[in-house]
Amino acid sequence: MWDFRPDALIGIRTGGLHVAEAMARASGLSMPVLPLTCRRASTAVKEKSGAFKALVSQLPRPLVDRLRVWEHAMLTRGSRAEPTEPYRFDPDELSHLDDWLSRAGQGVSLLVVDDAIDTGATLSQVMDVVRKLAPEQADIRSAVITVTTRQPRISPGYSLYDQQLCRFPWSFDA
Repeated sequence: MWDFRPDALIGIRTGGLHVAEAMARASGLSMPVLPLTCRRASTAVKEKSGAFKALVSQLPRPLVDRLRVWEHAMLTRGSRAEPTEPYRFDPDELSHLDDWLSRAGQGVSLLVVDDAIDTGATLSQVMDVVRKLAPEQADIRSAVITVTTRQPRISPGYSLYDQQLCRFPWSFDA
């Protein structure tokens, strides 16, 4: 039934963690879900702005849809280029992941999960960090719900949709 059975899921906060937790529940298997925060500075600013979320929630749905398409176009311009702003990882989550990996053994298999790939920069950054922490023999793959662009910096091993924007319940514009 499965072509890959991970020992653990690594959920990229926020959306990927929701998806990883749902995948773990749906699998019926007992496997840990390890959160990993990797964010652009602009995402942190957007999250801290309660006024931003309040404003977006009051806008008509067609306008929110257009804003999301515009935001996507701005984010994905030159999507194959290196990220221009630094990505931030939560040091406590990295430490917890490192501890878990040190107990997991050499042949561990991991599935890094996110909700969507726009440019692919976040997933690329996370995969690099996980590869550095994991044993050399680890089997590390990735899964997302949707890939929104034709040529992101990294392609996931598994995806449900291709070139499709999705509105998730945890999105700012939901």
